[in-house]
Amino acid sequence: MNEFNSSLLREKFVIHDAKAGDDGATTALSNRFVVDLHDKKNKVIETFIVRGHNMHSVVRMAARIIYDFNTSGPIANRAKYDWSKTWDSIVNDYEFAYNSQRWIAVYHEGKCTFAAGEHHPFLDMIEKCDEGNDQDYDYAIPMAEKLFQKAGKNIKIDHDANVALSVNFENNEGRLGIILRGSNKTTTFSFATRSKKETDAFNIPQCLGSAAAFLEGVQLAFLVGMNMEKIRIGIIERFSKEEKQTKEGRERLKRLSSEISNLESAFDVRYRPEKPEFHLLMAEAEELGQRILEPPESKESHDGDDEEMVE
Repeated sequence: MNEFNSSLLREKFVIHDAKAGDDGATTALSNRFVVDLHDKKNKVIETFIVRGHNMHSVVRMAARIIYDFNTSGPIANRAKYDWSKTWDSIVNDYEFAYNSQRWIAVYHEGKCTFAAGEHHPFLDMIEKCDEGNDQDYDYAIPMAEKLFQKAGKNIKIDHDANVALSVNFENNEGRLGIILRGSNKTTTFSFATRSKKETDAFNIPQCLGSAAAFLEGVQLAFLVGMNMEKIRIGIIERFSKEEKQTKEGRERLKRLSSEISNLESAFDVRYRPEKPEFHLLMAEAEELGQRILEPPESKESHDGDDEEMVE
């Protein structure tokens, strides 16, 4: 498969129950990626929807699905396709150790084919509704509201979605745009890839893997940078789980950088405006931490204050 187009959506659903009032609202969060698998004539022969707790895991799961499709053909009708093994292969040691909330769900023809971890059951309804209509994905929202009405429930659904990653692969070239929205700023950049030789095979899964590395690395660099400042001023204690997580986060960033370097060795890669460098992002986060974080009050100062009050 040499052509592939899709977008990664960051989604938030707020489900309001009229009888329960504002206190009865339920929120469902998800990242969603559509994986259309094409034959040699560029005809879509099966489609999977991947949802998950974090962006990079969703993209890696999609990349693995494409890889297995390219290697061994259609997946949906295989008798022994091991989804659990596929999921385990993309959950790295850092994720396993420090993200207990991780989850993934894969849908085919409106049904949940595989799930690991706990996802909101409302997402299953949305995928069922999307499969049952021939209009845009947004139309699944009013369809879900109608299903609730048939069940005797007056439900209003608010849907907020924004694109975090857009990918376009064709003619042995790929264009990927990444948009990361943080509390302080939005980071946007893109990169284009192409085979160094026309005879070289174009590796879509590897390109998607590098996009996942950027998605993970930019967020992780911010976390590590802030934590390093917290360690320096004593908010995070020595030998704590948070200190260990920070150190292992730095090692994880090195592995992500190597993954991106492997892509740059295999393909011609062009960045616009520039390639995000994780060590620089960490330094920026540390500087931010120096401006907004305050050292914790020491136990000695508390004790001294108490003595003054007693006197």
